[in-house]
Amino acid sequence: MILLCIAISYLLGLNIFHLGFPVFIVLSSILILFLIIRLKNKTPFFIIPYILGILISVGKIYIPFPSNSFTGIVTSYGENYIIVSSFLKNYYVKDENNTYEFGDVVKVSGVINELHFQTYESKFNFQEYLFSRGVKYGIETKADIKVLIKNIIHTRSLKTVYLSRHEKNVSMLIDALVFSHLDYESEIISNANAINIIFMFSLSGVYFSLLLKGSKAALKFIVKKKIIADILAPILFLPLIILVFPKIGIVRVIYVYILRLINEYVLKKKFSSLNIVSFVMLSLLLVNYTYAYQSGFIIGFALSLLIIFLQDYFKTFNKKLFPLLLRLAIFIFMLPISSYLNGSFHPFSIFYQLIFLPINLSFIILNLIGLYITPLPFLNIYVFIYDKVLSFLGKIDISLSMGDLGVIFIILFYVFLVYLIYLLENKRKRGAILISSGLLTMFFISFIPIKNVFTNAIYFINVGQGDSTLIQNKNHAVLIDTGGNFSFDMASDVLIPFFKKKQIYKLDALITTHNDFDHNGAADSLLHNFKVDKYLTSRNEFPYQVGDIYLENLNNMSATEDNEFSLVFNLSFLNKKFLLMGDASINVEKYLIENNFDIDCDILKVGHHGSKTSSSEEFIKKISPKEAIISCGYKNKYHHPNDEVLDILKKYNVKIHRTDYEGTISYQSLSFFS
Repeated sequence: MILLCIAISYLLGLNIFHLGFPVFIVLSSILILFLIIRLKNKTPFFIIPYILGILISVGKIYIPFPSNSFTGIVTSYGENYIIVSSFLKNYYVKDENNTYEFGDVVKVSGVINELHFQTYESKFNFQEYLFSRGVKYGIETKADIKVLIKNIIHTRSLKTVYLSRHEKNVSMLIDALVFSHLDYESEIISNANAINIIFMFSLSGVYFSLLLKGSKAALKFIVKKKIIADILAPILFLPLIILVFPKIGIVRVIYVYILRLINEYVLKKKFSSLNIVSFVMLSLLLVNYTYAYQSGFIIGFALSLLIIFLQDYFKTFNKKLFPLLLRLAIFIFMLPISSYLNGSFHPFSIFYQLIFLPINLSFIILNLIGLYITPLPFLNIYVFIYDKVLSFLGKIDISLSMGDLGVIFIILFYVFLVYLIYLLENKRKRGAILISSGLLTMFFISFIPIKNVFTNAIYFINVGQGDSTLIQNKNHAVLIDTGGNFSFDMASDVLIPFFKKKQIYKLDALITTHNDFDHNGAADSLLHNFKVDKYLTSRNEFPYQVGDIYLENLNNMSATEDNEFSLVFNLSFLNKKFLLMGDASINVEKYLIENNFDIDCDILKVGHHGSKTSSSEEFIKKISPKEAIISCGYKNKYHHPNDEVLDILKKYNVKIHRTDYEGTISYQSLSFFS
């Protein structure tokens, strides 16, 4: 137990900046309280690693990075980038069509800056992914890369050759399940994500553990001696281990497996499974501190610990029930995590897991035969049936929106869960029943959109280069503009997941300010896939009111250009005055001033994404906003927002918010009285 506390203390210390200060304080307080109660006079055993973790966390942030070059080891790669580790810092280096291998030692020259990438609300965030790998700085422009030492094992080319021997849909599934590379654009991966079992589509420690267990059983039948079978089992998978190294799930399983062999045959079972797993966790963190930020590392070890703590208790039941009880415990453990990532609860996902665990494992085994001997010709039929099963399940699947759970909810859930395990260990059934009831109550309450009864909010949704504004007045919701993107469906990929996160199940009205694609490009899809009571597009449909949302269009001027037809709304909401300019031009601004409209505002949604065709100095001076919202895409081809517009806003002390830097920008309050 002491070793586990040391590992967790070190892990928490490393996360001082990564978790965010409030969450860090809450978790630290819980940990310290628990350890003081449990360890009493042994507190130095966790205080020292806790402080060490904090020092490393602070140190890695303040170690100055080189101005134009560094030398390091390639630790990861993608189609157009590599990650290079150099002296406690990891760097992203852009390199189109690179062929570097894991383990290559390279010297990189170029302009190093803090990283920033285009993001979209609810979609995969590459920047957050890099941060979880300890990458905050890098070279986004062309870099000069020189290979100093080349890795002699060309795993990347071996994977490429094997994948090229299969059709595209087959190779995508192989790439995911065998090589742990998920292509979210593929239909199979997209369908798996839709029913919330995407975590099963990667070569995880679970699959590898089952492979080891199966191979040990087969080898014992052949060689008779247990020790020989135990030693030979991981050797059988050495080619696969080399190909997927350094995937943390595989590293964890192999490391634990080797230590258990040593413990059993050399140390005569001197150490418990808990101590072995805790030692592996701590030593891996000491080797690579960035594991502390990776969900795969934390979830993998958390599940290992969960199984260790519960297996003795579950074995008191019928042996046939043990696997089912363990699967149920894992399902409950994963609920907040999967629901937090997916925004919804899928009641049937536990059955999907039971279906796809053997199917995926069989597919992995078939491809091991293909890797070691020769590719099998019938995989096309296998994947065809596989895809049909996924599509069918997607059609009958049921999902319940859990809303935005929030970090505090998740922390409390796991605090109760840990306490429940403690009660079960000590056979305190009454307390266990009480805590279980609390967990179930917390979970089921999250399905009820109670918060929406009291919520007033306005969200400037991050849709990249475009506009989309959601106004929520308790159980009423109005969307102004949808954004639009030619590469993906903005409605199904961004807007609807965001609505689910907020537990909004219908729109009272969809309004599009004008006909530009970056304002109405997702309208048809949204109308087809989401419940919308009214679709408003023309001036004569205003003013419009629902609940406390009152929208009056101020732009009725005669115009010849699309942007000059753009609807302009003033809105009194949240005890603030909002002015939403759409793509209105300087001519519209002059029209509003000359006709003495009520355009004073606290918050301005800047016209035309900050283009110089809008936001004249005369207009900004007249409306005197305190804050300005600019909705635009990062490094967009139009170079929005324009520097002149930014200078004008700064001149009049207007605080600037930008969706390309901040993501979705929100203003909200809770109102407990009508």
